[in-house]
Amino acid sequence: MKLAISPDLPTAGILLVLALAPGSAGAEDRGAALFAQHCVVCHAAQGEGTPGIAPRLAGSLQDRARSESGRAYLAQVLVDGLAGPITVAGERFNNAMPPFKQLPDADLVSLLDYVVAGLNGGAPKHDTAAIGAARALQLSPNAVRKLRGS
Repeated sequence: MKLAISPDLPTAGILLVLALAPGSAGAEDRGAALFAQHCVVCHAAQGEGTPGIAPRLAGSLQDRARSESGRAYLAQVLVDGLAGPITVAGERFNNAMPPFKQLPDADLVSLLDYVVAGLNGGAPKHDTAAIGAARALQLSPNAVRKLRGS
């Protein structure tokens, strides 16, 4: 990424630009900030979930995140949302997660990578192509649930 820095740009502005740049050291911080802004209300601060409301994300996505199809599914959930009954770690949920397609691709990548790497100890492997593929499908939240399998 080329970054042209104006001598008139305050140091704080430069640091903010660098922190928000995709692939930068601040990308995980950006993902954590997005998680705090959009996900904490249901999935709780450390991704531990809220009984009866939203499932645990922390420590529950490693298997899905290991495969290309699992990562595609996770991108689809974030883009189009999820509705209907699911079971996570033996607990049944029957609510709706809203879509986040209004967020820019780079933000969705940061958010997914935070959930996969930061909350599940996996390697960040999402990119804007995965988000673009999810956007192209334009699924209903119920159709996304059907992709889930189990």
